Amino acid sequence: MSQFEVIRDLSDTLKELLKEACKSSGFTTVSVGTEKPKKDNVKNLPTVNVFLYHVGFAQNYRERSDALVSTHDREGNVIEFYRDGPVYLTANFAISVWGNSPNEENLLLGLVVKTLLENTLLEGSQLKGDSFYPDDKVNVYPNLQADANDTMSFWRSMNEELRPTLFYFIRFRVESDRRSSEVRRVIGRDIAVKR
Repeated sequence: MSQFEVIRDLSDTLKELLKEACKSSGFTTVSVGTEKPKKDNVKNLPTVNVFLYHVGFAQNYRERSDALVSTHDREGNVIEFYRDGPVYLTANFAISVWGNSPNEENLLLGLVVKTLLENTLLEGSQLKGDSFYPDDKVNVYPNLQADANDTMSFWRSMNEELRPTLFYFIRFRVESDRRSSEVRRVIGRDIAVKR
């Protein structure tokens, strides 16, 4: 597992989720991409674009200290070691739609809302890539603070016309591969008294 690949895998996870939703809803010609949402990058219409525009540290970020990790080896013995504490981050996505008509864009935007409403918790086979642990669960949150000003600022920064856009974010963690040598606990002591 290469846990540093998690940011790429989050984009791929959302891309595949929306691609599957389009197919199962009868939108078989819709392309789903993760490129920068510029008119030159949109090759086919209609397109749903899942663009990662910001990654930042979680607001509750604190000083990290080593954490004791307990796991088992193949024989079932408990193995314990210290590992650097994880870093918690937030990935912010702008999801835009590009269609042949405003009506088509409205339909696709509604499908995006419905899909992410029904899939707020992604786990198991929904998580694409090798960076996730088997028991990982990822929440997809709508950015409730984003408004029309954010949308206009976003498209102005892309030097593009205003497009229908939704803003979502995902909280995730990056784990360290660095670990201490194995910790051996004292299970018991024998005390002998000489007379």
